[in-house]
Amino acid sequence: MHIFFVEGESHLARALIHYAQSIRGIRVEVYQGDLENLRELELQLTALSPDFVVNSYEFSDYLKAEQRQDQAWQINAIFPDHLAHICLELSAGLLHISSDEVIGETRGIPFHEKDTVHPINAYGESKWQGEEAVRQLLKRHIILRLGSLFSGDENGWTHQLIQKAASAQGLQEAADITLSPTATSDVARVVIGILQQLDAGADCWGTFQYAGVEAVSRASFAEQVIQLAQDRGLLTGMEAVRSVSAASLGLAGLQALHREMNCQKIMDHFGIKQRSWRPELVACLEYLADSLEAKAAAEEEN
Repeated sequence: MHIFFVEGESHLARALIHYAQSIRGIRVEVYQGDLENLRELELQLTALSPDFVVNSYEFSDYLKAEQRQDQAWQINAIFPDHLAHICLELSAGLLHISSDEVIGETRGIPFHEKDTVHPINAYGESKWQGEEAVRQLLKRHIILRLGSLFSGDENGWTHQLIQKAASAQGLQEAADITLSPTATSDVARVVIGILQQLDAGADCWGTFQYAGVEAVSRASFAEQVIQLAQDRGLLTGMEAVRSVSAASLGLAGLQALHREMNCQKIMDHFGIKQRSWRPELVACLEYLADSLEAKAAAEEEN
């Protein structure tokens, strides 16, 4: 199986590529060039002629997307349209990464793939339009909506929470926003598992959803991160999370208070079970701690 990854810089892309490269029989290629240069992208794809293309390229900051809507639209909506055209010409399958932000407010009811979306921010709307572009043009597609992603990478969500907790201002998080934490390492298992089954002849194209088991508030997730960081020595004080409202953080109307997804369809079609995000979070914090310690030791030697 030959997989072409559109980018290799995001936390998710690195997890996907690392996992794919660990599996015998999978050939991995990553685009080399400027993603604004669609002609070069087409040339590389044509030369390599992969079985599947994975698109994890996105404008991911939902707050900045409100001020830079043109850029968010270009990356999240127009780029997938161009990529789908290229895949159509090459007869390559496209796995396009989307987000639970397309859903809008679920009001505590798990959202099904067949339900109507109501994105409430520019990021969600641009991601929805990207979905539609792929869906309407390309039959051989997988659109995979994911829960809120975390990893053990520096400058990832978990590291940002730790840094805020250690700052003079401390860490505040919304207790009234419920989300489904999802580890990038877990997503890698899911994505490659889907592609392996498609490569073996499964005819299960369409839109699917995946997230870690157990939706929690942003504040509760942050508390878990801070507790594990203290246990691992990433925080030396007794920092705590201050639970506040979304409105007090300026997030009212910019993030849905509930966007829990029903993930039964991916189980029914691919046999992929949801996993708890909690063990994945422990592993991520261990990886982050080891990485920071190795970085500090290298800097001390120099």
